[in-house]
Amino acid sequence: MTSMEKIQLCQEIVNQIQAESQRPVCRLHLSRKPFGITDSHLGGVPYTPHDGQIPTDEDGHQLWLCAQINFAQMPLMEDFPEQGILQFFLPDWDLDGGFGLLGEDGTVQGHWKTAWYPEPDESVTMEECAAKMAVPWAEASKNNMPRPAHKCDLKDIEEGRTELWRCPDVPLKMAFLPAETEGVNHEEFRFDVLFAAALEARMPDAEPEDFMPYRLRGSTPEEREALDRIRSQIQNGGCKIGGYPRYYQDDPREYGEEVGKPLEEWDTLLFQLDDDPYTYPAGEIGTELEEMDIPLNGGTLNFVIRAEDLRNRDFSRVLGQWACT
Repeated sequence: MTSMEKIQLCQEIVNQIQAESQRPVCRLHLSRKPFGITDSHLGGVPYTPHDGQIPTDEDGHQLWLCAQINFAQMPLMEDFPEQGILQFFLPDWDLDGGFGLLGEDGTVQGHWKTAWYPEPDESVTMEECAAKMAVPWAEASKNNMPRPAHKCDLKDIEEGRTELWRCPDVPLKMAFLPAETEGVNHEEFRFDVLFAAALEARMPDAEPEDFMPYRLRGSTPEEREALDRIRSQIQNGGCKIGGYPRYYQDDPREYGEEVGKPLEEWDTLLFQLDDDPYTYPAGEIGTELEEMDIPLNGGTLNFVIRAEDLRNRDFSRVLGQWACT
């Protein structure tokens, strides 16, 4: 086969496996607009019931809100809740070190946690919830606490001797674009398996590596242009709920045997925060945060869940991973 014939076959296979793997996805629109305590947002004050408390880590240190999703505000998507508030809480963490697979087998949430409120109480106020924060969000921002701040004494924080790194850096209102669908991307662990199976059905003796999009090379402008189209087609990042996760580094679910668990069961993207507003615009934040040198998180933060747990509204068995660029 000529190089162009290989590229054309690669394109046909990519079209096929993406058409056969469509999943619902809702992309996010982020802005600096004000929001209420039960609204969907990143960072800031978390909704907490009258008799509830903000989650803490295994050492008793209060965690920071990363994201709050009010499902009543987003479009309906199969298997996802129609109402209720889901929250993701993170510790103060190191931008350079990041963190790998969180929760390991999906049963332990220690230095990060989720919280699920199926029926939010609209009588809860922002002031009431803010009073439950050990360190006010605005004070922490003003003091610039050093990482990892959760190892520091509260007195150090209050007196401004520490510097915090949080995800995200500033509170942002979250709105939702219309639900759509997307096919598997090349960073999803199933891409290679689906590609190889589709190739084998056409050419049983072919070696999949010889036809993979990132293995092929173009020697003419036409070939390079065709390859660029394929590679653009199999990228799929952005800030979103549902769809397929983007992993800047390896898909951590490929290493399930290391923790004694088949992690491929965690097959559904619950939430993704992708610090790439240039390629995947997420509303007003792209230019504004770039000018302010304020990243969302310095990489891609993913939380995945088993489809069965999502249908059962069980958010205690979630896997999380953050990887820097």
